[in-house]
Amino acid sequence: MINYNVIVRALSEWSGTNQQGTMDQETIADGIGGVALGLGGSGAVTQTSANMGYCNTRQKYIQGIDHTYLAAAIPFEGSGFGVVPNAYTFSGATTTGTYSCTRRYSINFALGLFTQGKLLPTKFMASQLAIEISLENADACIFTQPGATVVSSSLAPTYTVGNVNLIPEILEFDASYDAMFLRGLREGGVPIKFSSWHTFIFSTAGSSNINLLVQERSRSVKSLFAVQRRAPVSRYTDSHALLFDSAGATNNTFQTYQWRIGGRYFPAAPVQLSTVIGGNVSNGGGEAYIELEKALNIVGDYRLSTGTNVIKWAVPVATGAITLGGSPLATTFAELDYTTGLIGYTNSCPTYLPVTLAAATGGNCFSGEVGSSCFASAVSLETSNGIEISGLNAEEQVMVILFGKLTFYLV
Repeated sequence: MINYNVIVRALSEWSGTNQQGTMDQETIADGIGGVALGLGGSGAVTQTSANMGYCNTRQKYIQGIDHTYLAAAIPFEGSGFGVVPNAYTFSGATTTGTYSCTRRYSINFALGLFTQGKLLPTKFMASQLAIEISLENADACIFTQPGATVVSSSLAPTYTVGNVNLIPEILEFDASYDAMFLRGLREGGVPIKFSSWHTFIFSTAGSSNINLLVQERSRSVKSLFAVQRRAPVSRYTDSHALLFDSAGATNNTFQTYQWRIGGRYFPAAPVQLSTVIGGNVSNGGGEAYIELEKALNIVGDYRLSTGTNVIKWAVPVATGAITLGGSPLATTFAELDYTTGLIGYTNSCPTYLPVTLAAATGGNCFSGEVGSSCFASAVSLETSNGIEISGLNAEEQVMVILFGKLTFYLV
């Protein structure tokens, strides 16, 4: 599965639990968190007092390194939290002040074969069951506070994965079950139906109108998702942020999108994302979010409180570029992972105020309420809610096309 990490991140935002101001069980084994109220030390390095504010859950409680401190007591600002949850010196680290931390995670694979309802008959497979995991490059999965000072200029932040174990539940059945299973194999096979993801990557080339052609030949296409991401990735931004309008100017907004499969259009009318057709003000993306709910089959399910909210969905570019602590990158997109707060709007374009400031003195460990954008142009192609093959048949279709009216420009 290409871009498996992006898929998992998107599904966590769209259908995982709400992480705004709360912590839950996802912080334990999955390492998922947003912001939560907490204390930050005030004063000098000794942290003689504390202030209360929003803290980045992953930075403070799960896994992170933050040695920001205040030169003097500054109201409503706080010192960093050190090495969380533990300090660990890895083999070969010879530079004084080199920090690292480690944590054990336990996750379920979001792979179709592991999410379907049947047991995997490993005993009867022609060869062994092999799972191949490819690690993403560090810049794409580590967020470094813009302006932060790396202890050693020769060591960029990185990560390693070790002690990997697959812990399955193995069941043994009696000889009669084996005999019946072998009989099923001889008489046509034992079907195991599961869903998977196909990924197609395109460049927008700075065009205001795009037609993206997808060469898909699947028997059952259940839903389609189109997202915009920064390219190339940077560790100074959230590389998994799913942008709404990447025009880079405040007089633009994503206008409409619609899919064409063969001679049919999905949805029947274009999804409108501006207040008036051809206008430059976002309408908040309510219609687009309902289309996403249809694709995820969660329409009207108010038992589910997800991490998607109004300041992360259908948000145009900011009124001004955000530069944090002498950052090498200034950005107008919602891609800074809770380091900013929202203080106002101008024609639907937000104005952000930097909250987290990475500096040796006069820094601030607290976070804002603005998480990274998680917008998607989605459509559901399901024809029923049953377990049968119920998506749209794309085997005989010529092509799948996404029509979009917007302005793209990524730097």
